[in-house]
This record gives sequence, C-alpha cells and structure tokens, in this order.
Amino acid sequence: MEEALGSVIRSMTRSETTWALFGLVLTVCFWGNLYGQTQVLNVAKIMEAAADSNRPSQSPVQSPTPTSTESSQIAQGFLYVEPYQARFEALIDARRVLQWLNPLNEVPAILDPAIQKSVAAAATKQTADWCRLSAGTIKLEGHFIGASIIKGKPGATLPFEEGAEIATNEAMIGFTWEFPTPPAPEELTVFWQGFDIDIKKLPIRVFFGRNSEMLEVSSALPKNTWQAQGRLPMPAPLTKVPELTAPATLRFPLATGLWIAAGLCFYGFIRIRDHHLPGGSLPFIATWVLGAVLSWPLLNVNLTGSATIPVIKETSEAEAILTPLLRNVYRAFDHRAESEIYDVLALSVDGELLRKLYLETIQALTLDGREGTRVTISEFSADILKVSPSPQDEGFITDLQWTALGTVGHWGHVHTRVNRYSAKVTVSPIQSAWKITQLDVIEARRL
Repeated sequence: MEEALGSVIRSMTRSETTWALFGLVLTVCFWGNLYGQTQVLNVAKIMEAAADSNRPSQSPVQSPTPTSTESSQIAQGFLYVEPYQARFEALIDARRVLQWLNPLNEVPAILDPAIQKSVAAAATKQTADWCRLSAGTIKLEGHFIGASIIKGKPGATLPFEEGAEIATNEAMIGFTWEFPTPPAPEELTVFWQGFDIDIKKLPIRVFFGRNSEMLEVSSALPKNTWQAQGRLPMPAPLTKVPELTAPATLRFPLATGLWIAAGLCFYGFIRIRDHHLPGGSLPFIATWVLGAVLSWPLLNVNLTGSATIPVIKETSEAEAILTPLLRNVYRAFDHRAESEIYDVLALSVDGELLRKLYLETIQALTLDGREGTRVTISEFSADILKVSPSPQDEGFITDLQWTALGTVGHWGHVHTRVNRYSAKVTVSPIQSAWKITQLDVIEARRL
C-alpha cells in the first residue's frame, strides 16, 4: 500500500500535491471540529440530566382545578375541658355527611338556606348518641346541642351570614355535646360511635387551660382517655365581700325564765292569800332552784340586735363592696347546672333581680351563632363614677362602668369577647350582708 501511495504521489505534479495536502488538512479540521461539538453537546446533556435528577418530578399534565362539587375529606374532634364542664365538638366535611344522609341523591354544589336547614335537622336526629363521656367510673349525662353548618376548615372557620348560600366544598357539618363535670376531673374518657360516615379514625385535640394535646379514636378502638395529671386549672374562688358588723349574740334560756316566772307568781299568790307553804319555805325554794337548773339547757333563744350599717359616701368604699359582688355574679356562671348557678347568684343578688340577671347574663355570655357555647370570664374590672344614698333603705346607689373579658375555644380556635357596661346599681343590706337589689344597664358595648 505504501508503494502504491508513493507512486500516486510521484505521479502528481507539485501543484496537485499542494491542493491535495490542503484538502487533507480541511478534512481533518472538519472532523475534529464536529467531534468537539459532539463532546460539548454530550457534556451539556449530562449536566442537564443531573440537574433534572435533583429537581422534584413534575407531571407533564397539569392537575385539573377542583370543581365546586369536589372537597377534601375532613374528620376532626375537639375536647374542651373547663371547670364544671367538658364540651366535645366534631367537624366532618359536608360532602360525606350529605352522601351518608341520602346516598341515592347527587350532592349539590351549593347549599342554599333550605338545604342547610334540612341537612342540620336530619343530622341532628341521627347523631345525638355518637359521643359519650365519662369521668373515671362516672358516666356523665351529656346534652347534644345539635348539628350546624360551618364554613372553612378545622381551626380556621369563617363567619357567614345566616341565610346565605355556601359552596359544598367550603362547608363542614359541626356537632356539639356538653357534659357537666366535677370542678376538676382527673381523667375524661371519650367514647365515639360516629364511624358510619366512612370514617376510620378521628383525631381529637384536647384543650385544657392554655395547653392542648392530641388523642385519637378509631373504629377498632372507639374510646380513649385523657389524663389531667394536675394540669387542669382549678375554678376561681368567690371573692370575699365586706361583711356588715353585727353585735354580739345574747343567748336567753326561755324555759328557765318561764320556770322562774311561774315560781314567783305562785309565791305571790300564796302571800296574797295568806296561805302557808306545807313544810315551810325551804322545800319550795330548793325545788324552785332545782327546776331552774334543770331547765337551763332547754329552749334557748339567741337574741341579736340589728347589724351596724355604715354610711357609704366615698367611691372607694362603694368599689370595695360592689366590685366583688359583680365579680361573683360572673363566677356563678362557671357552673353549668341551673340550680347551682342560682345558689351562687343568691349570695350576691336579691329579690326579683335574681332571675332577670340570670337571663341577661346567660345571653351576654353566649357566643354568637347557633351552637350556644358560653364564654368564661377571665378578667374583670369596675370603675365607680358616683355614689349616693338609697332613699328606700340604708344602702347606696352607684353610677359605674365595668369591663368583662372572656375567652372560649370553639371549632379549634379561641374567641375573645370584651364587653363594657354603663349602669346604675343599687346595693342594700339584706340579712346582714350586702347584695345587689337593682341593676339598670344604660349602655352595653362590645369592644
């Protein structure tokens, strides 16, 4: 081959040889450049592939936007442990509840007021026994408040006007139970039976004081117990009200007095008639004294004078009496049983005002909406503006303003309520104690 190539080259002219060499050089440069570009392209592709391997994978087809008939599945419980009461709430997405109530009908995209009313009524009838609570070995007698339409998500509910429409995928059905409890139960056991709506597990957040923690019930284990372990705040005690000063009590032996009086009358009768006592006066006196001694413990009567009523002229004096009275009015509503509320209210309020104040305070402490959840007052302050004597008795009349701040957990978040009142209040001495006998609210504002 070398000989053949050499013969070819020798047969060429010098010019031909030059052009051949030039063409060979161009050919080598072309293939070399093409090889270099190929390598560069390969490196770029490798770098791009490496970057793609570290990048989160994305579907080439974009997910469709949820329609108004689609909604996420929601099942969440809340247990609020307060003095004298435990409240259980459950939130379930409206779509599942509608499918459970009427599996043959198509779920509407919009819930109008008529549908909302019928759904709430139907759910209330069929779910009242879903939740039970016990405190230790004591079964608590609860009250099912009912079912209602809730907008939003658990822990992030949104207000909507009564009578307004709501999209099904934005709606939940809320269920509420209330259970009177001891003042500070050591443990509470939740029994949940609402696994009919295709729910296998129900997470429960327990709120107690400023803290919370999680429990869970399931169709396999439908009960779980929360332990207080001394973390539940005790109910606030009643505030001490200044007492009226009463004089010392005198104990009078009524039986002995009657015996002595009878003996004196008998002796006087004998003397007037000029009769003589059989055996002389000594046996009579001895019998008389013995009868007085034996009758001394019988029929003792306590004689007490009226209490000393101070004249209240200064606002500081009125504030020392009226502030604890009003504070104890709110403390009465820490209780949940009506009879217990009345018993505590009667320590601060007297007369016809007792029932009126009960009804007005219940209304003021009830959270807006259809659930009837009650606010617990945590802070209270009063300012006495004016004091004047009462024309009817030895009490006093005040013009005052007071502010009550309360909180309540509801659907996974906390509501705060601040109310400010302006009123004219009459305080009177009743059975040796100061009590509110008249209260006229001039203005009530929510701050």
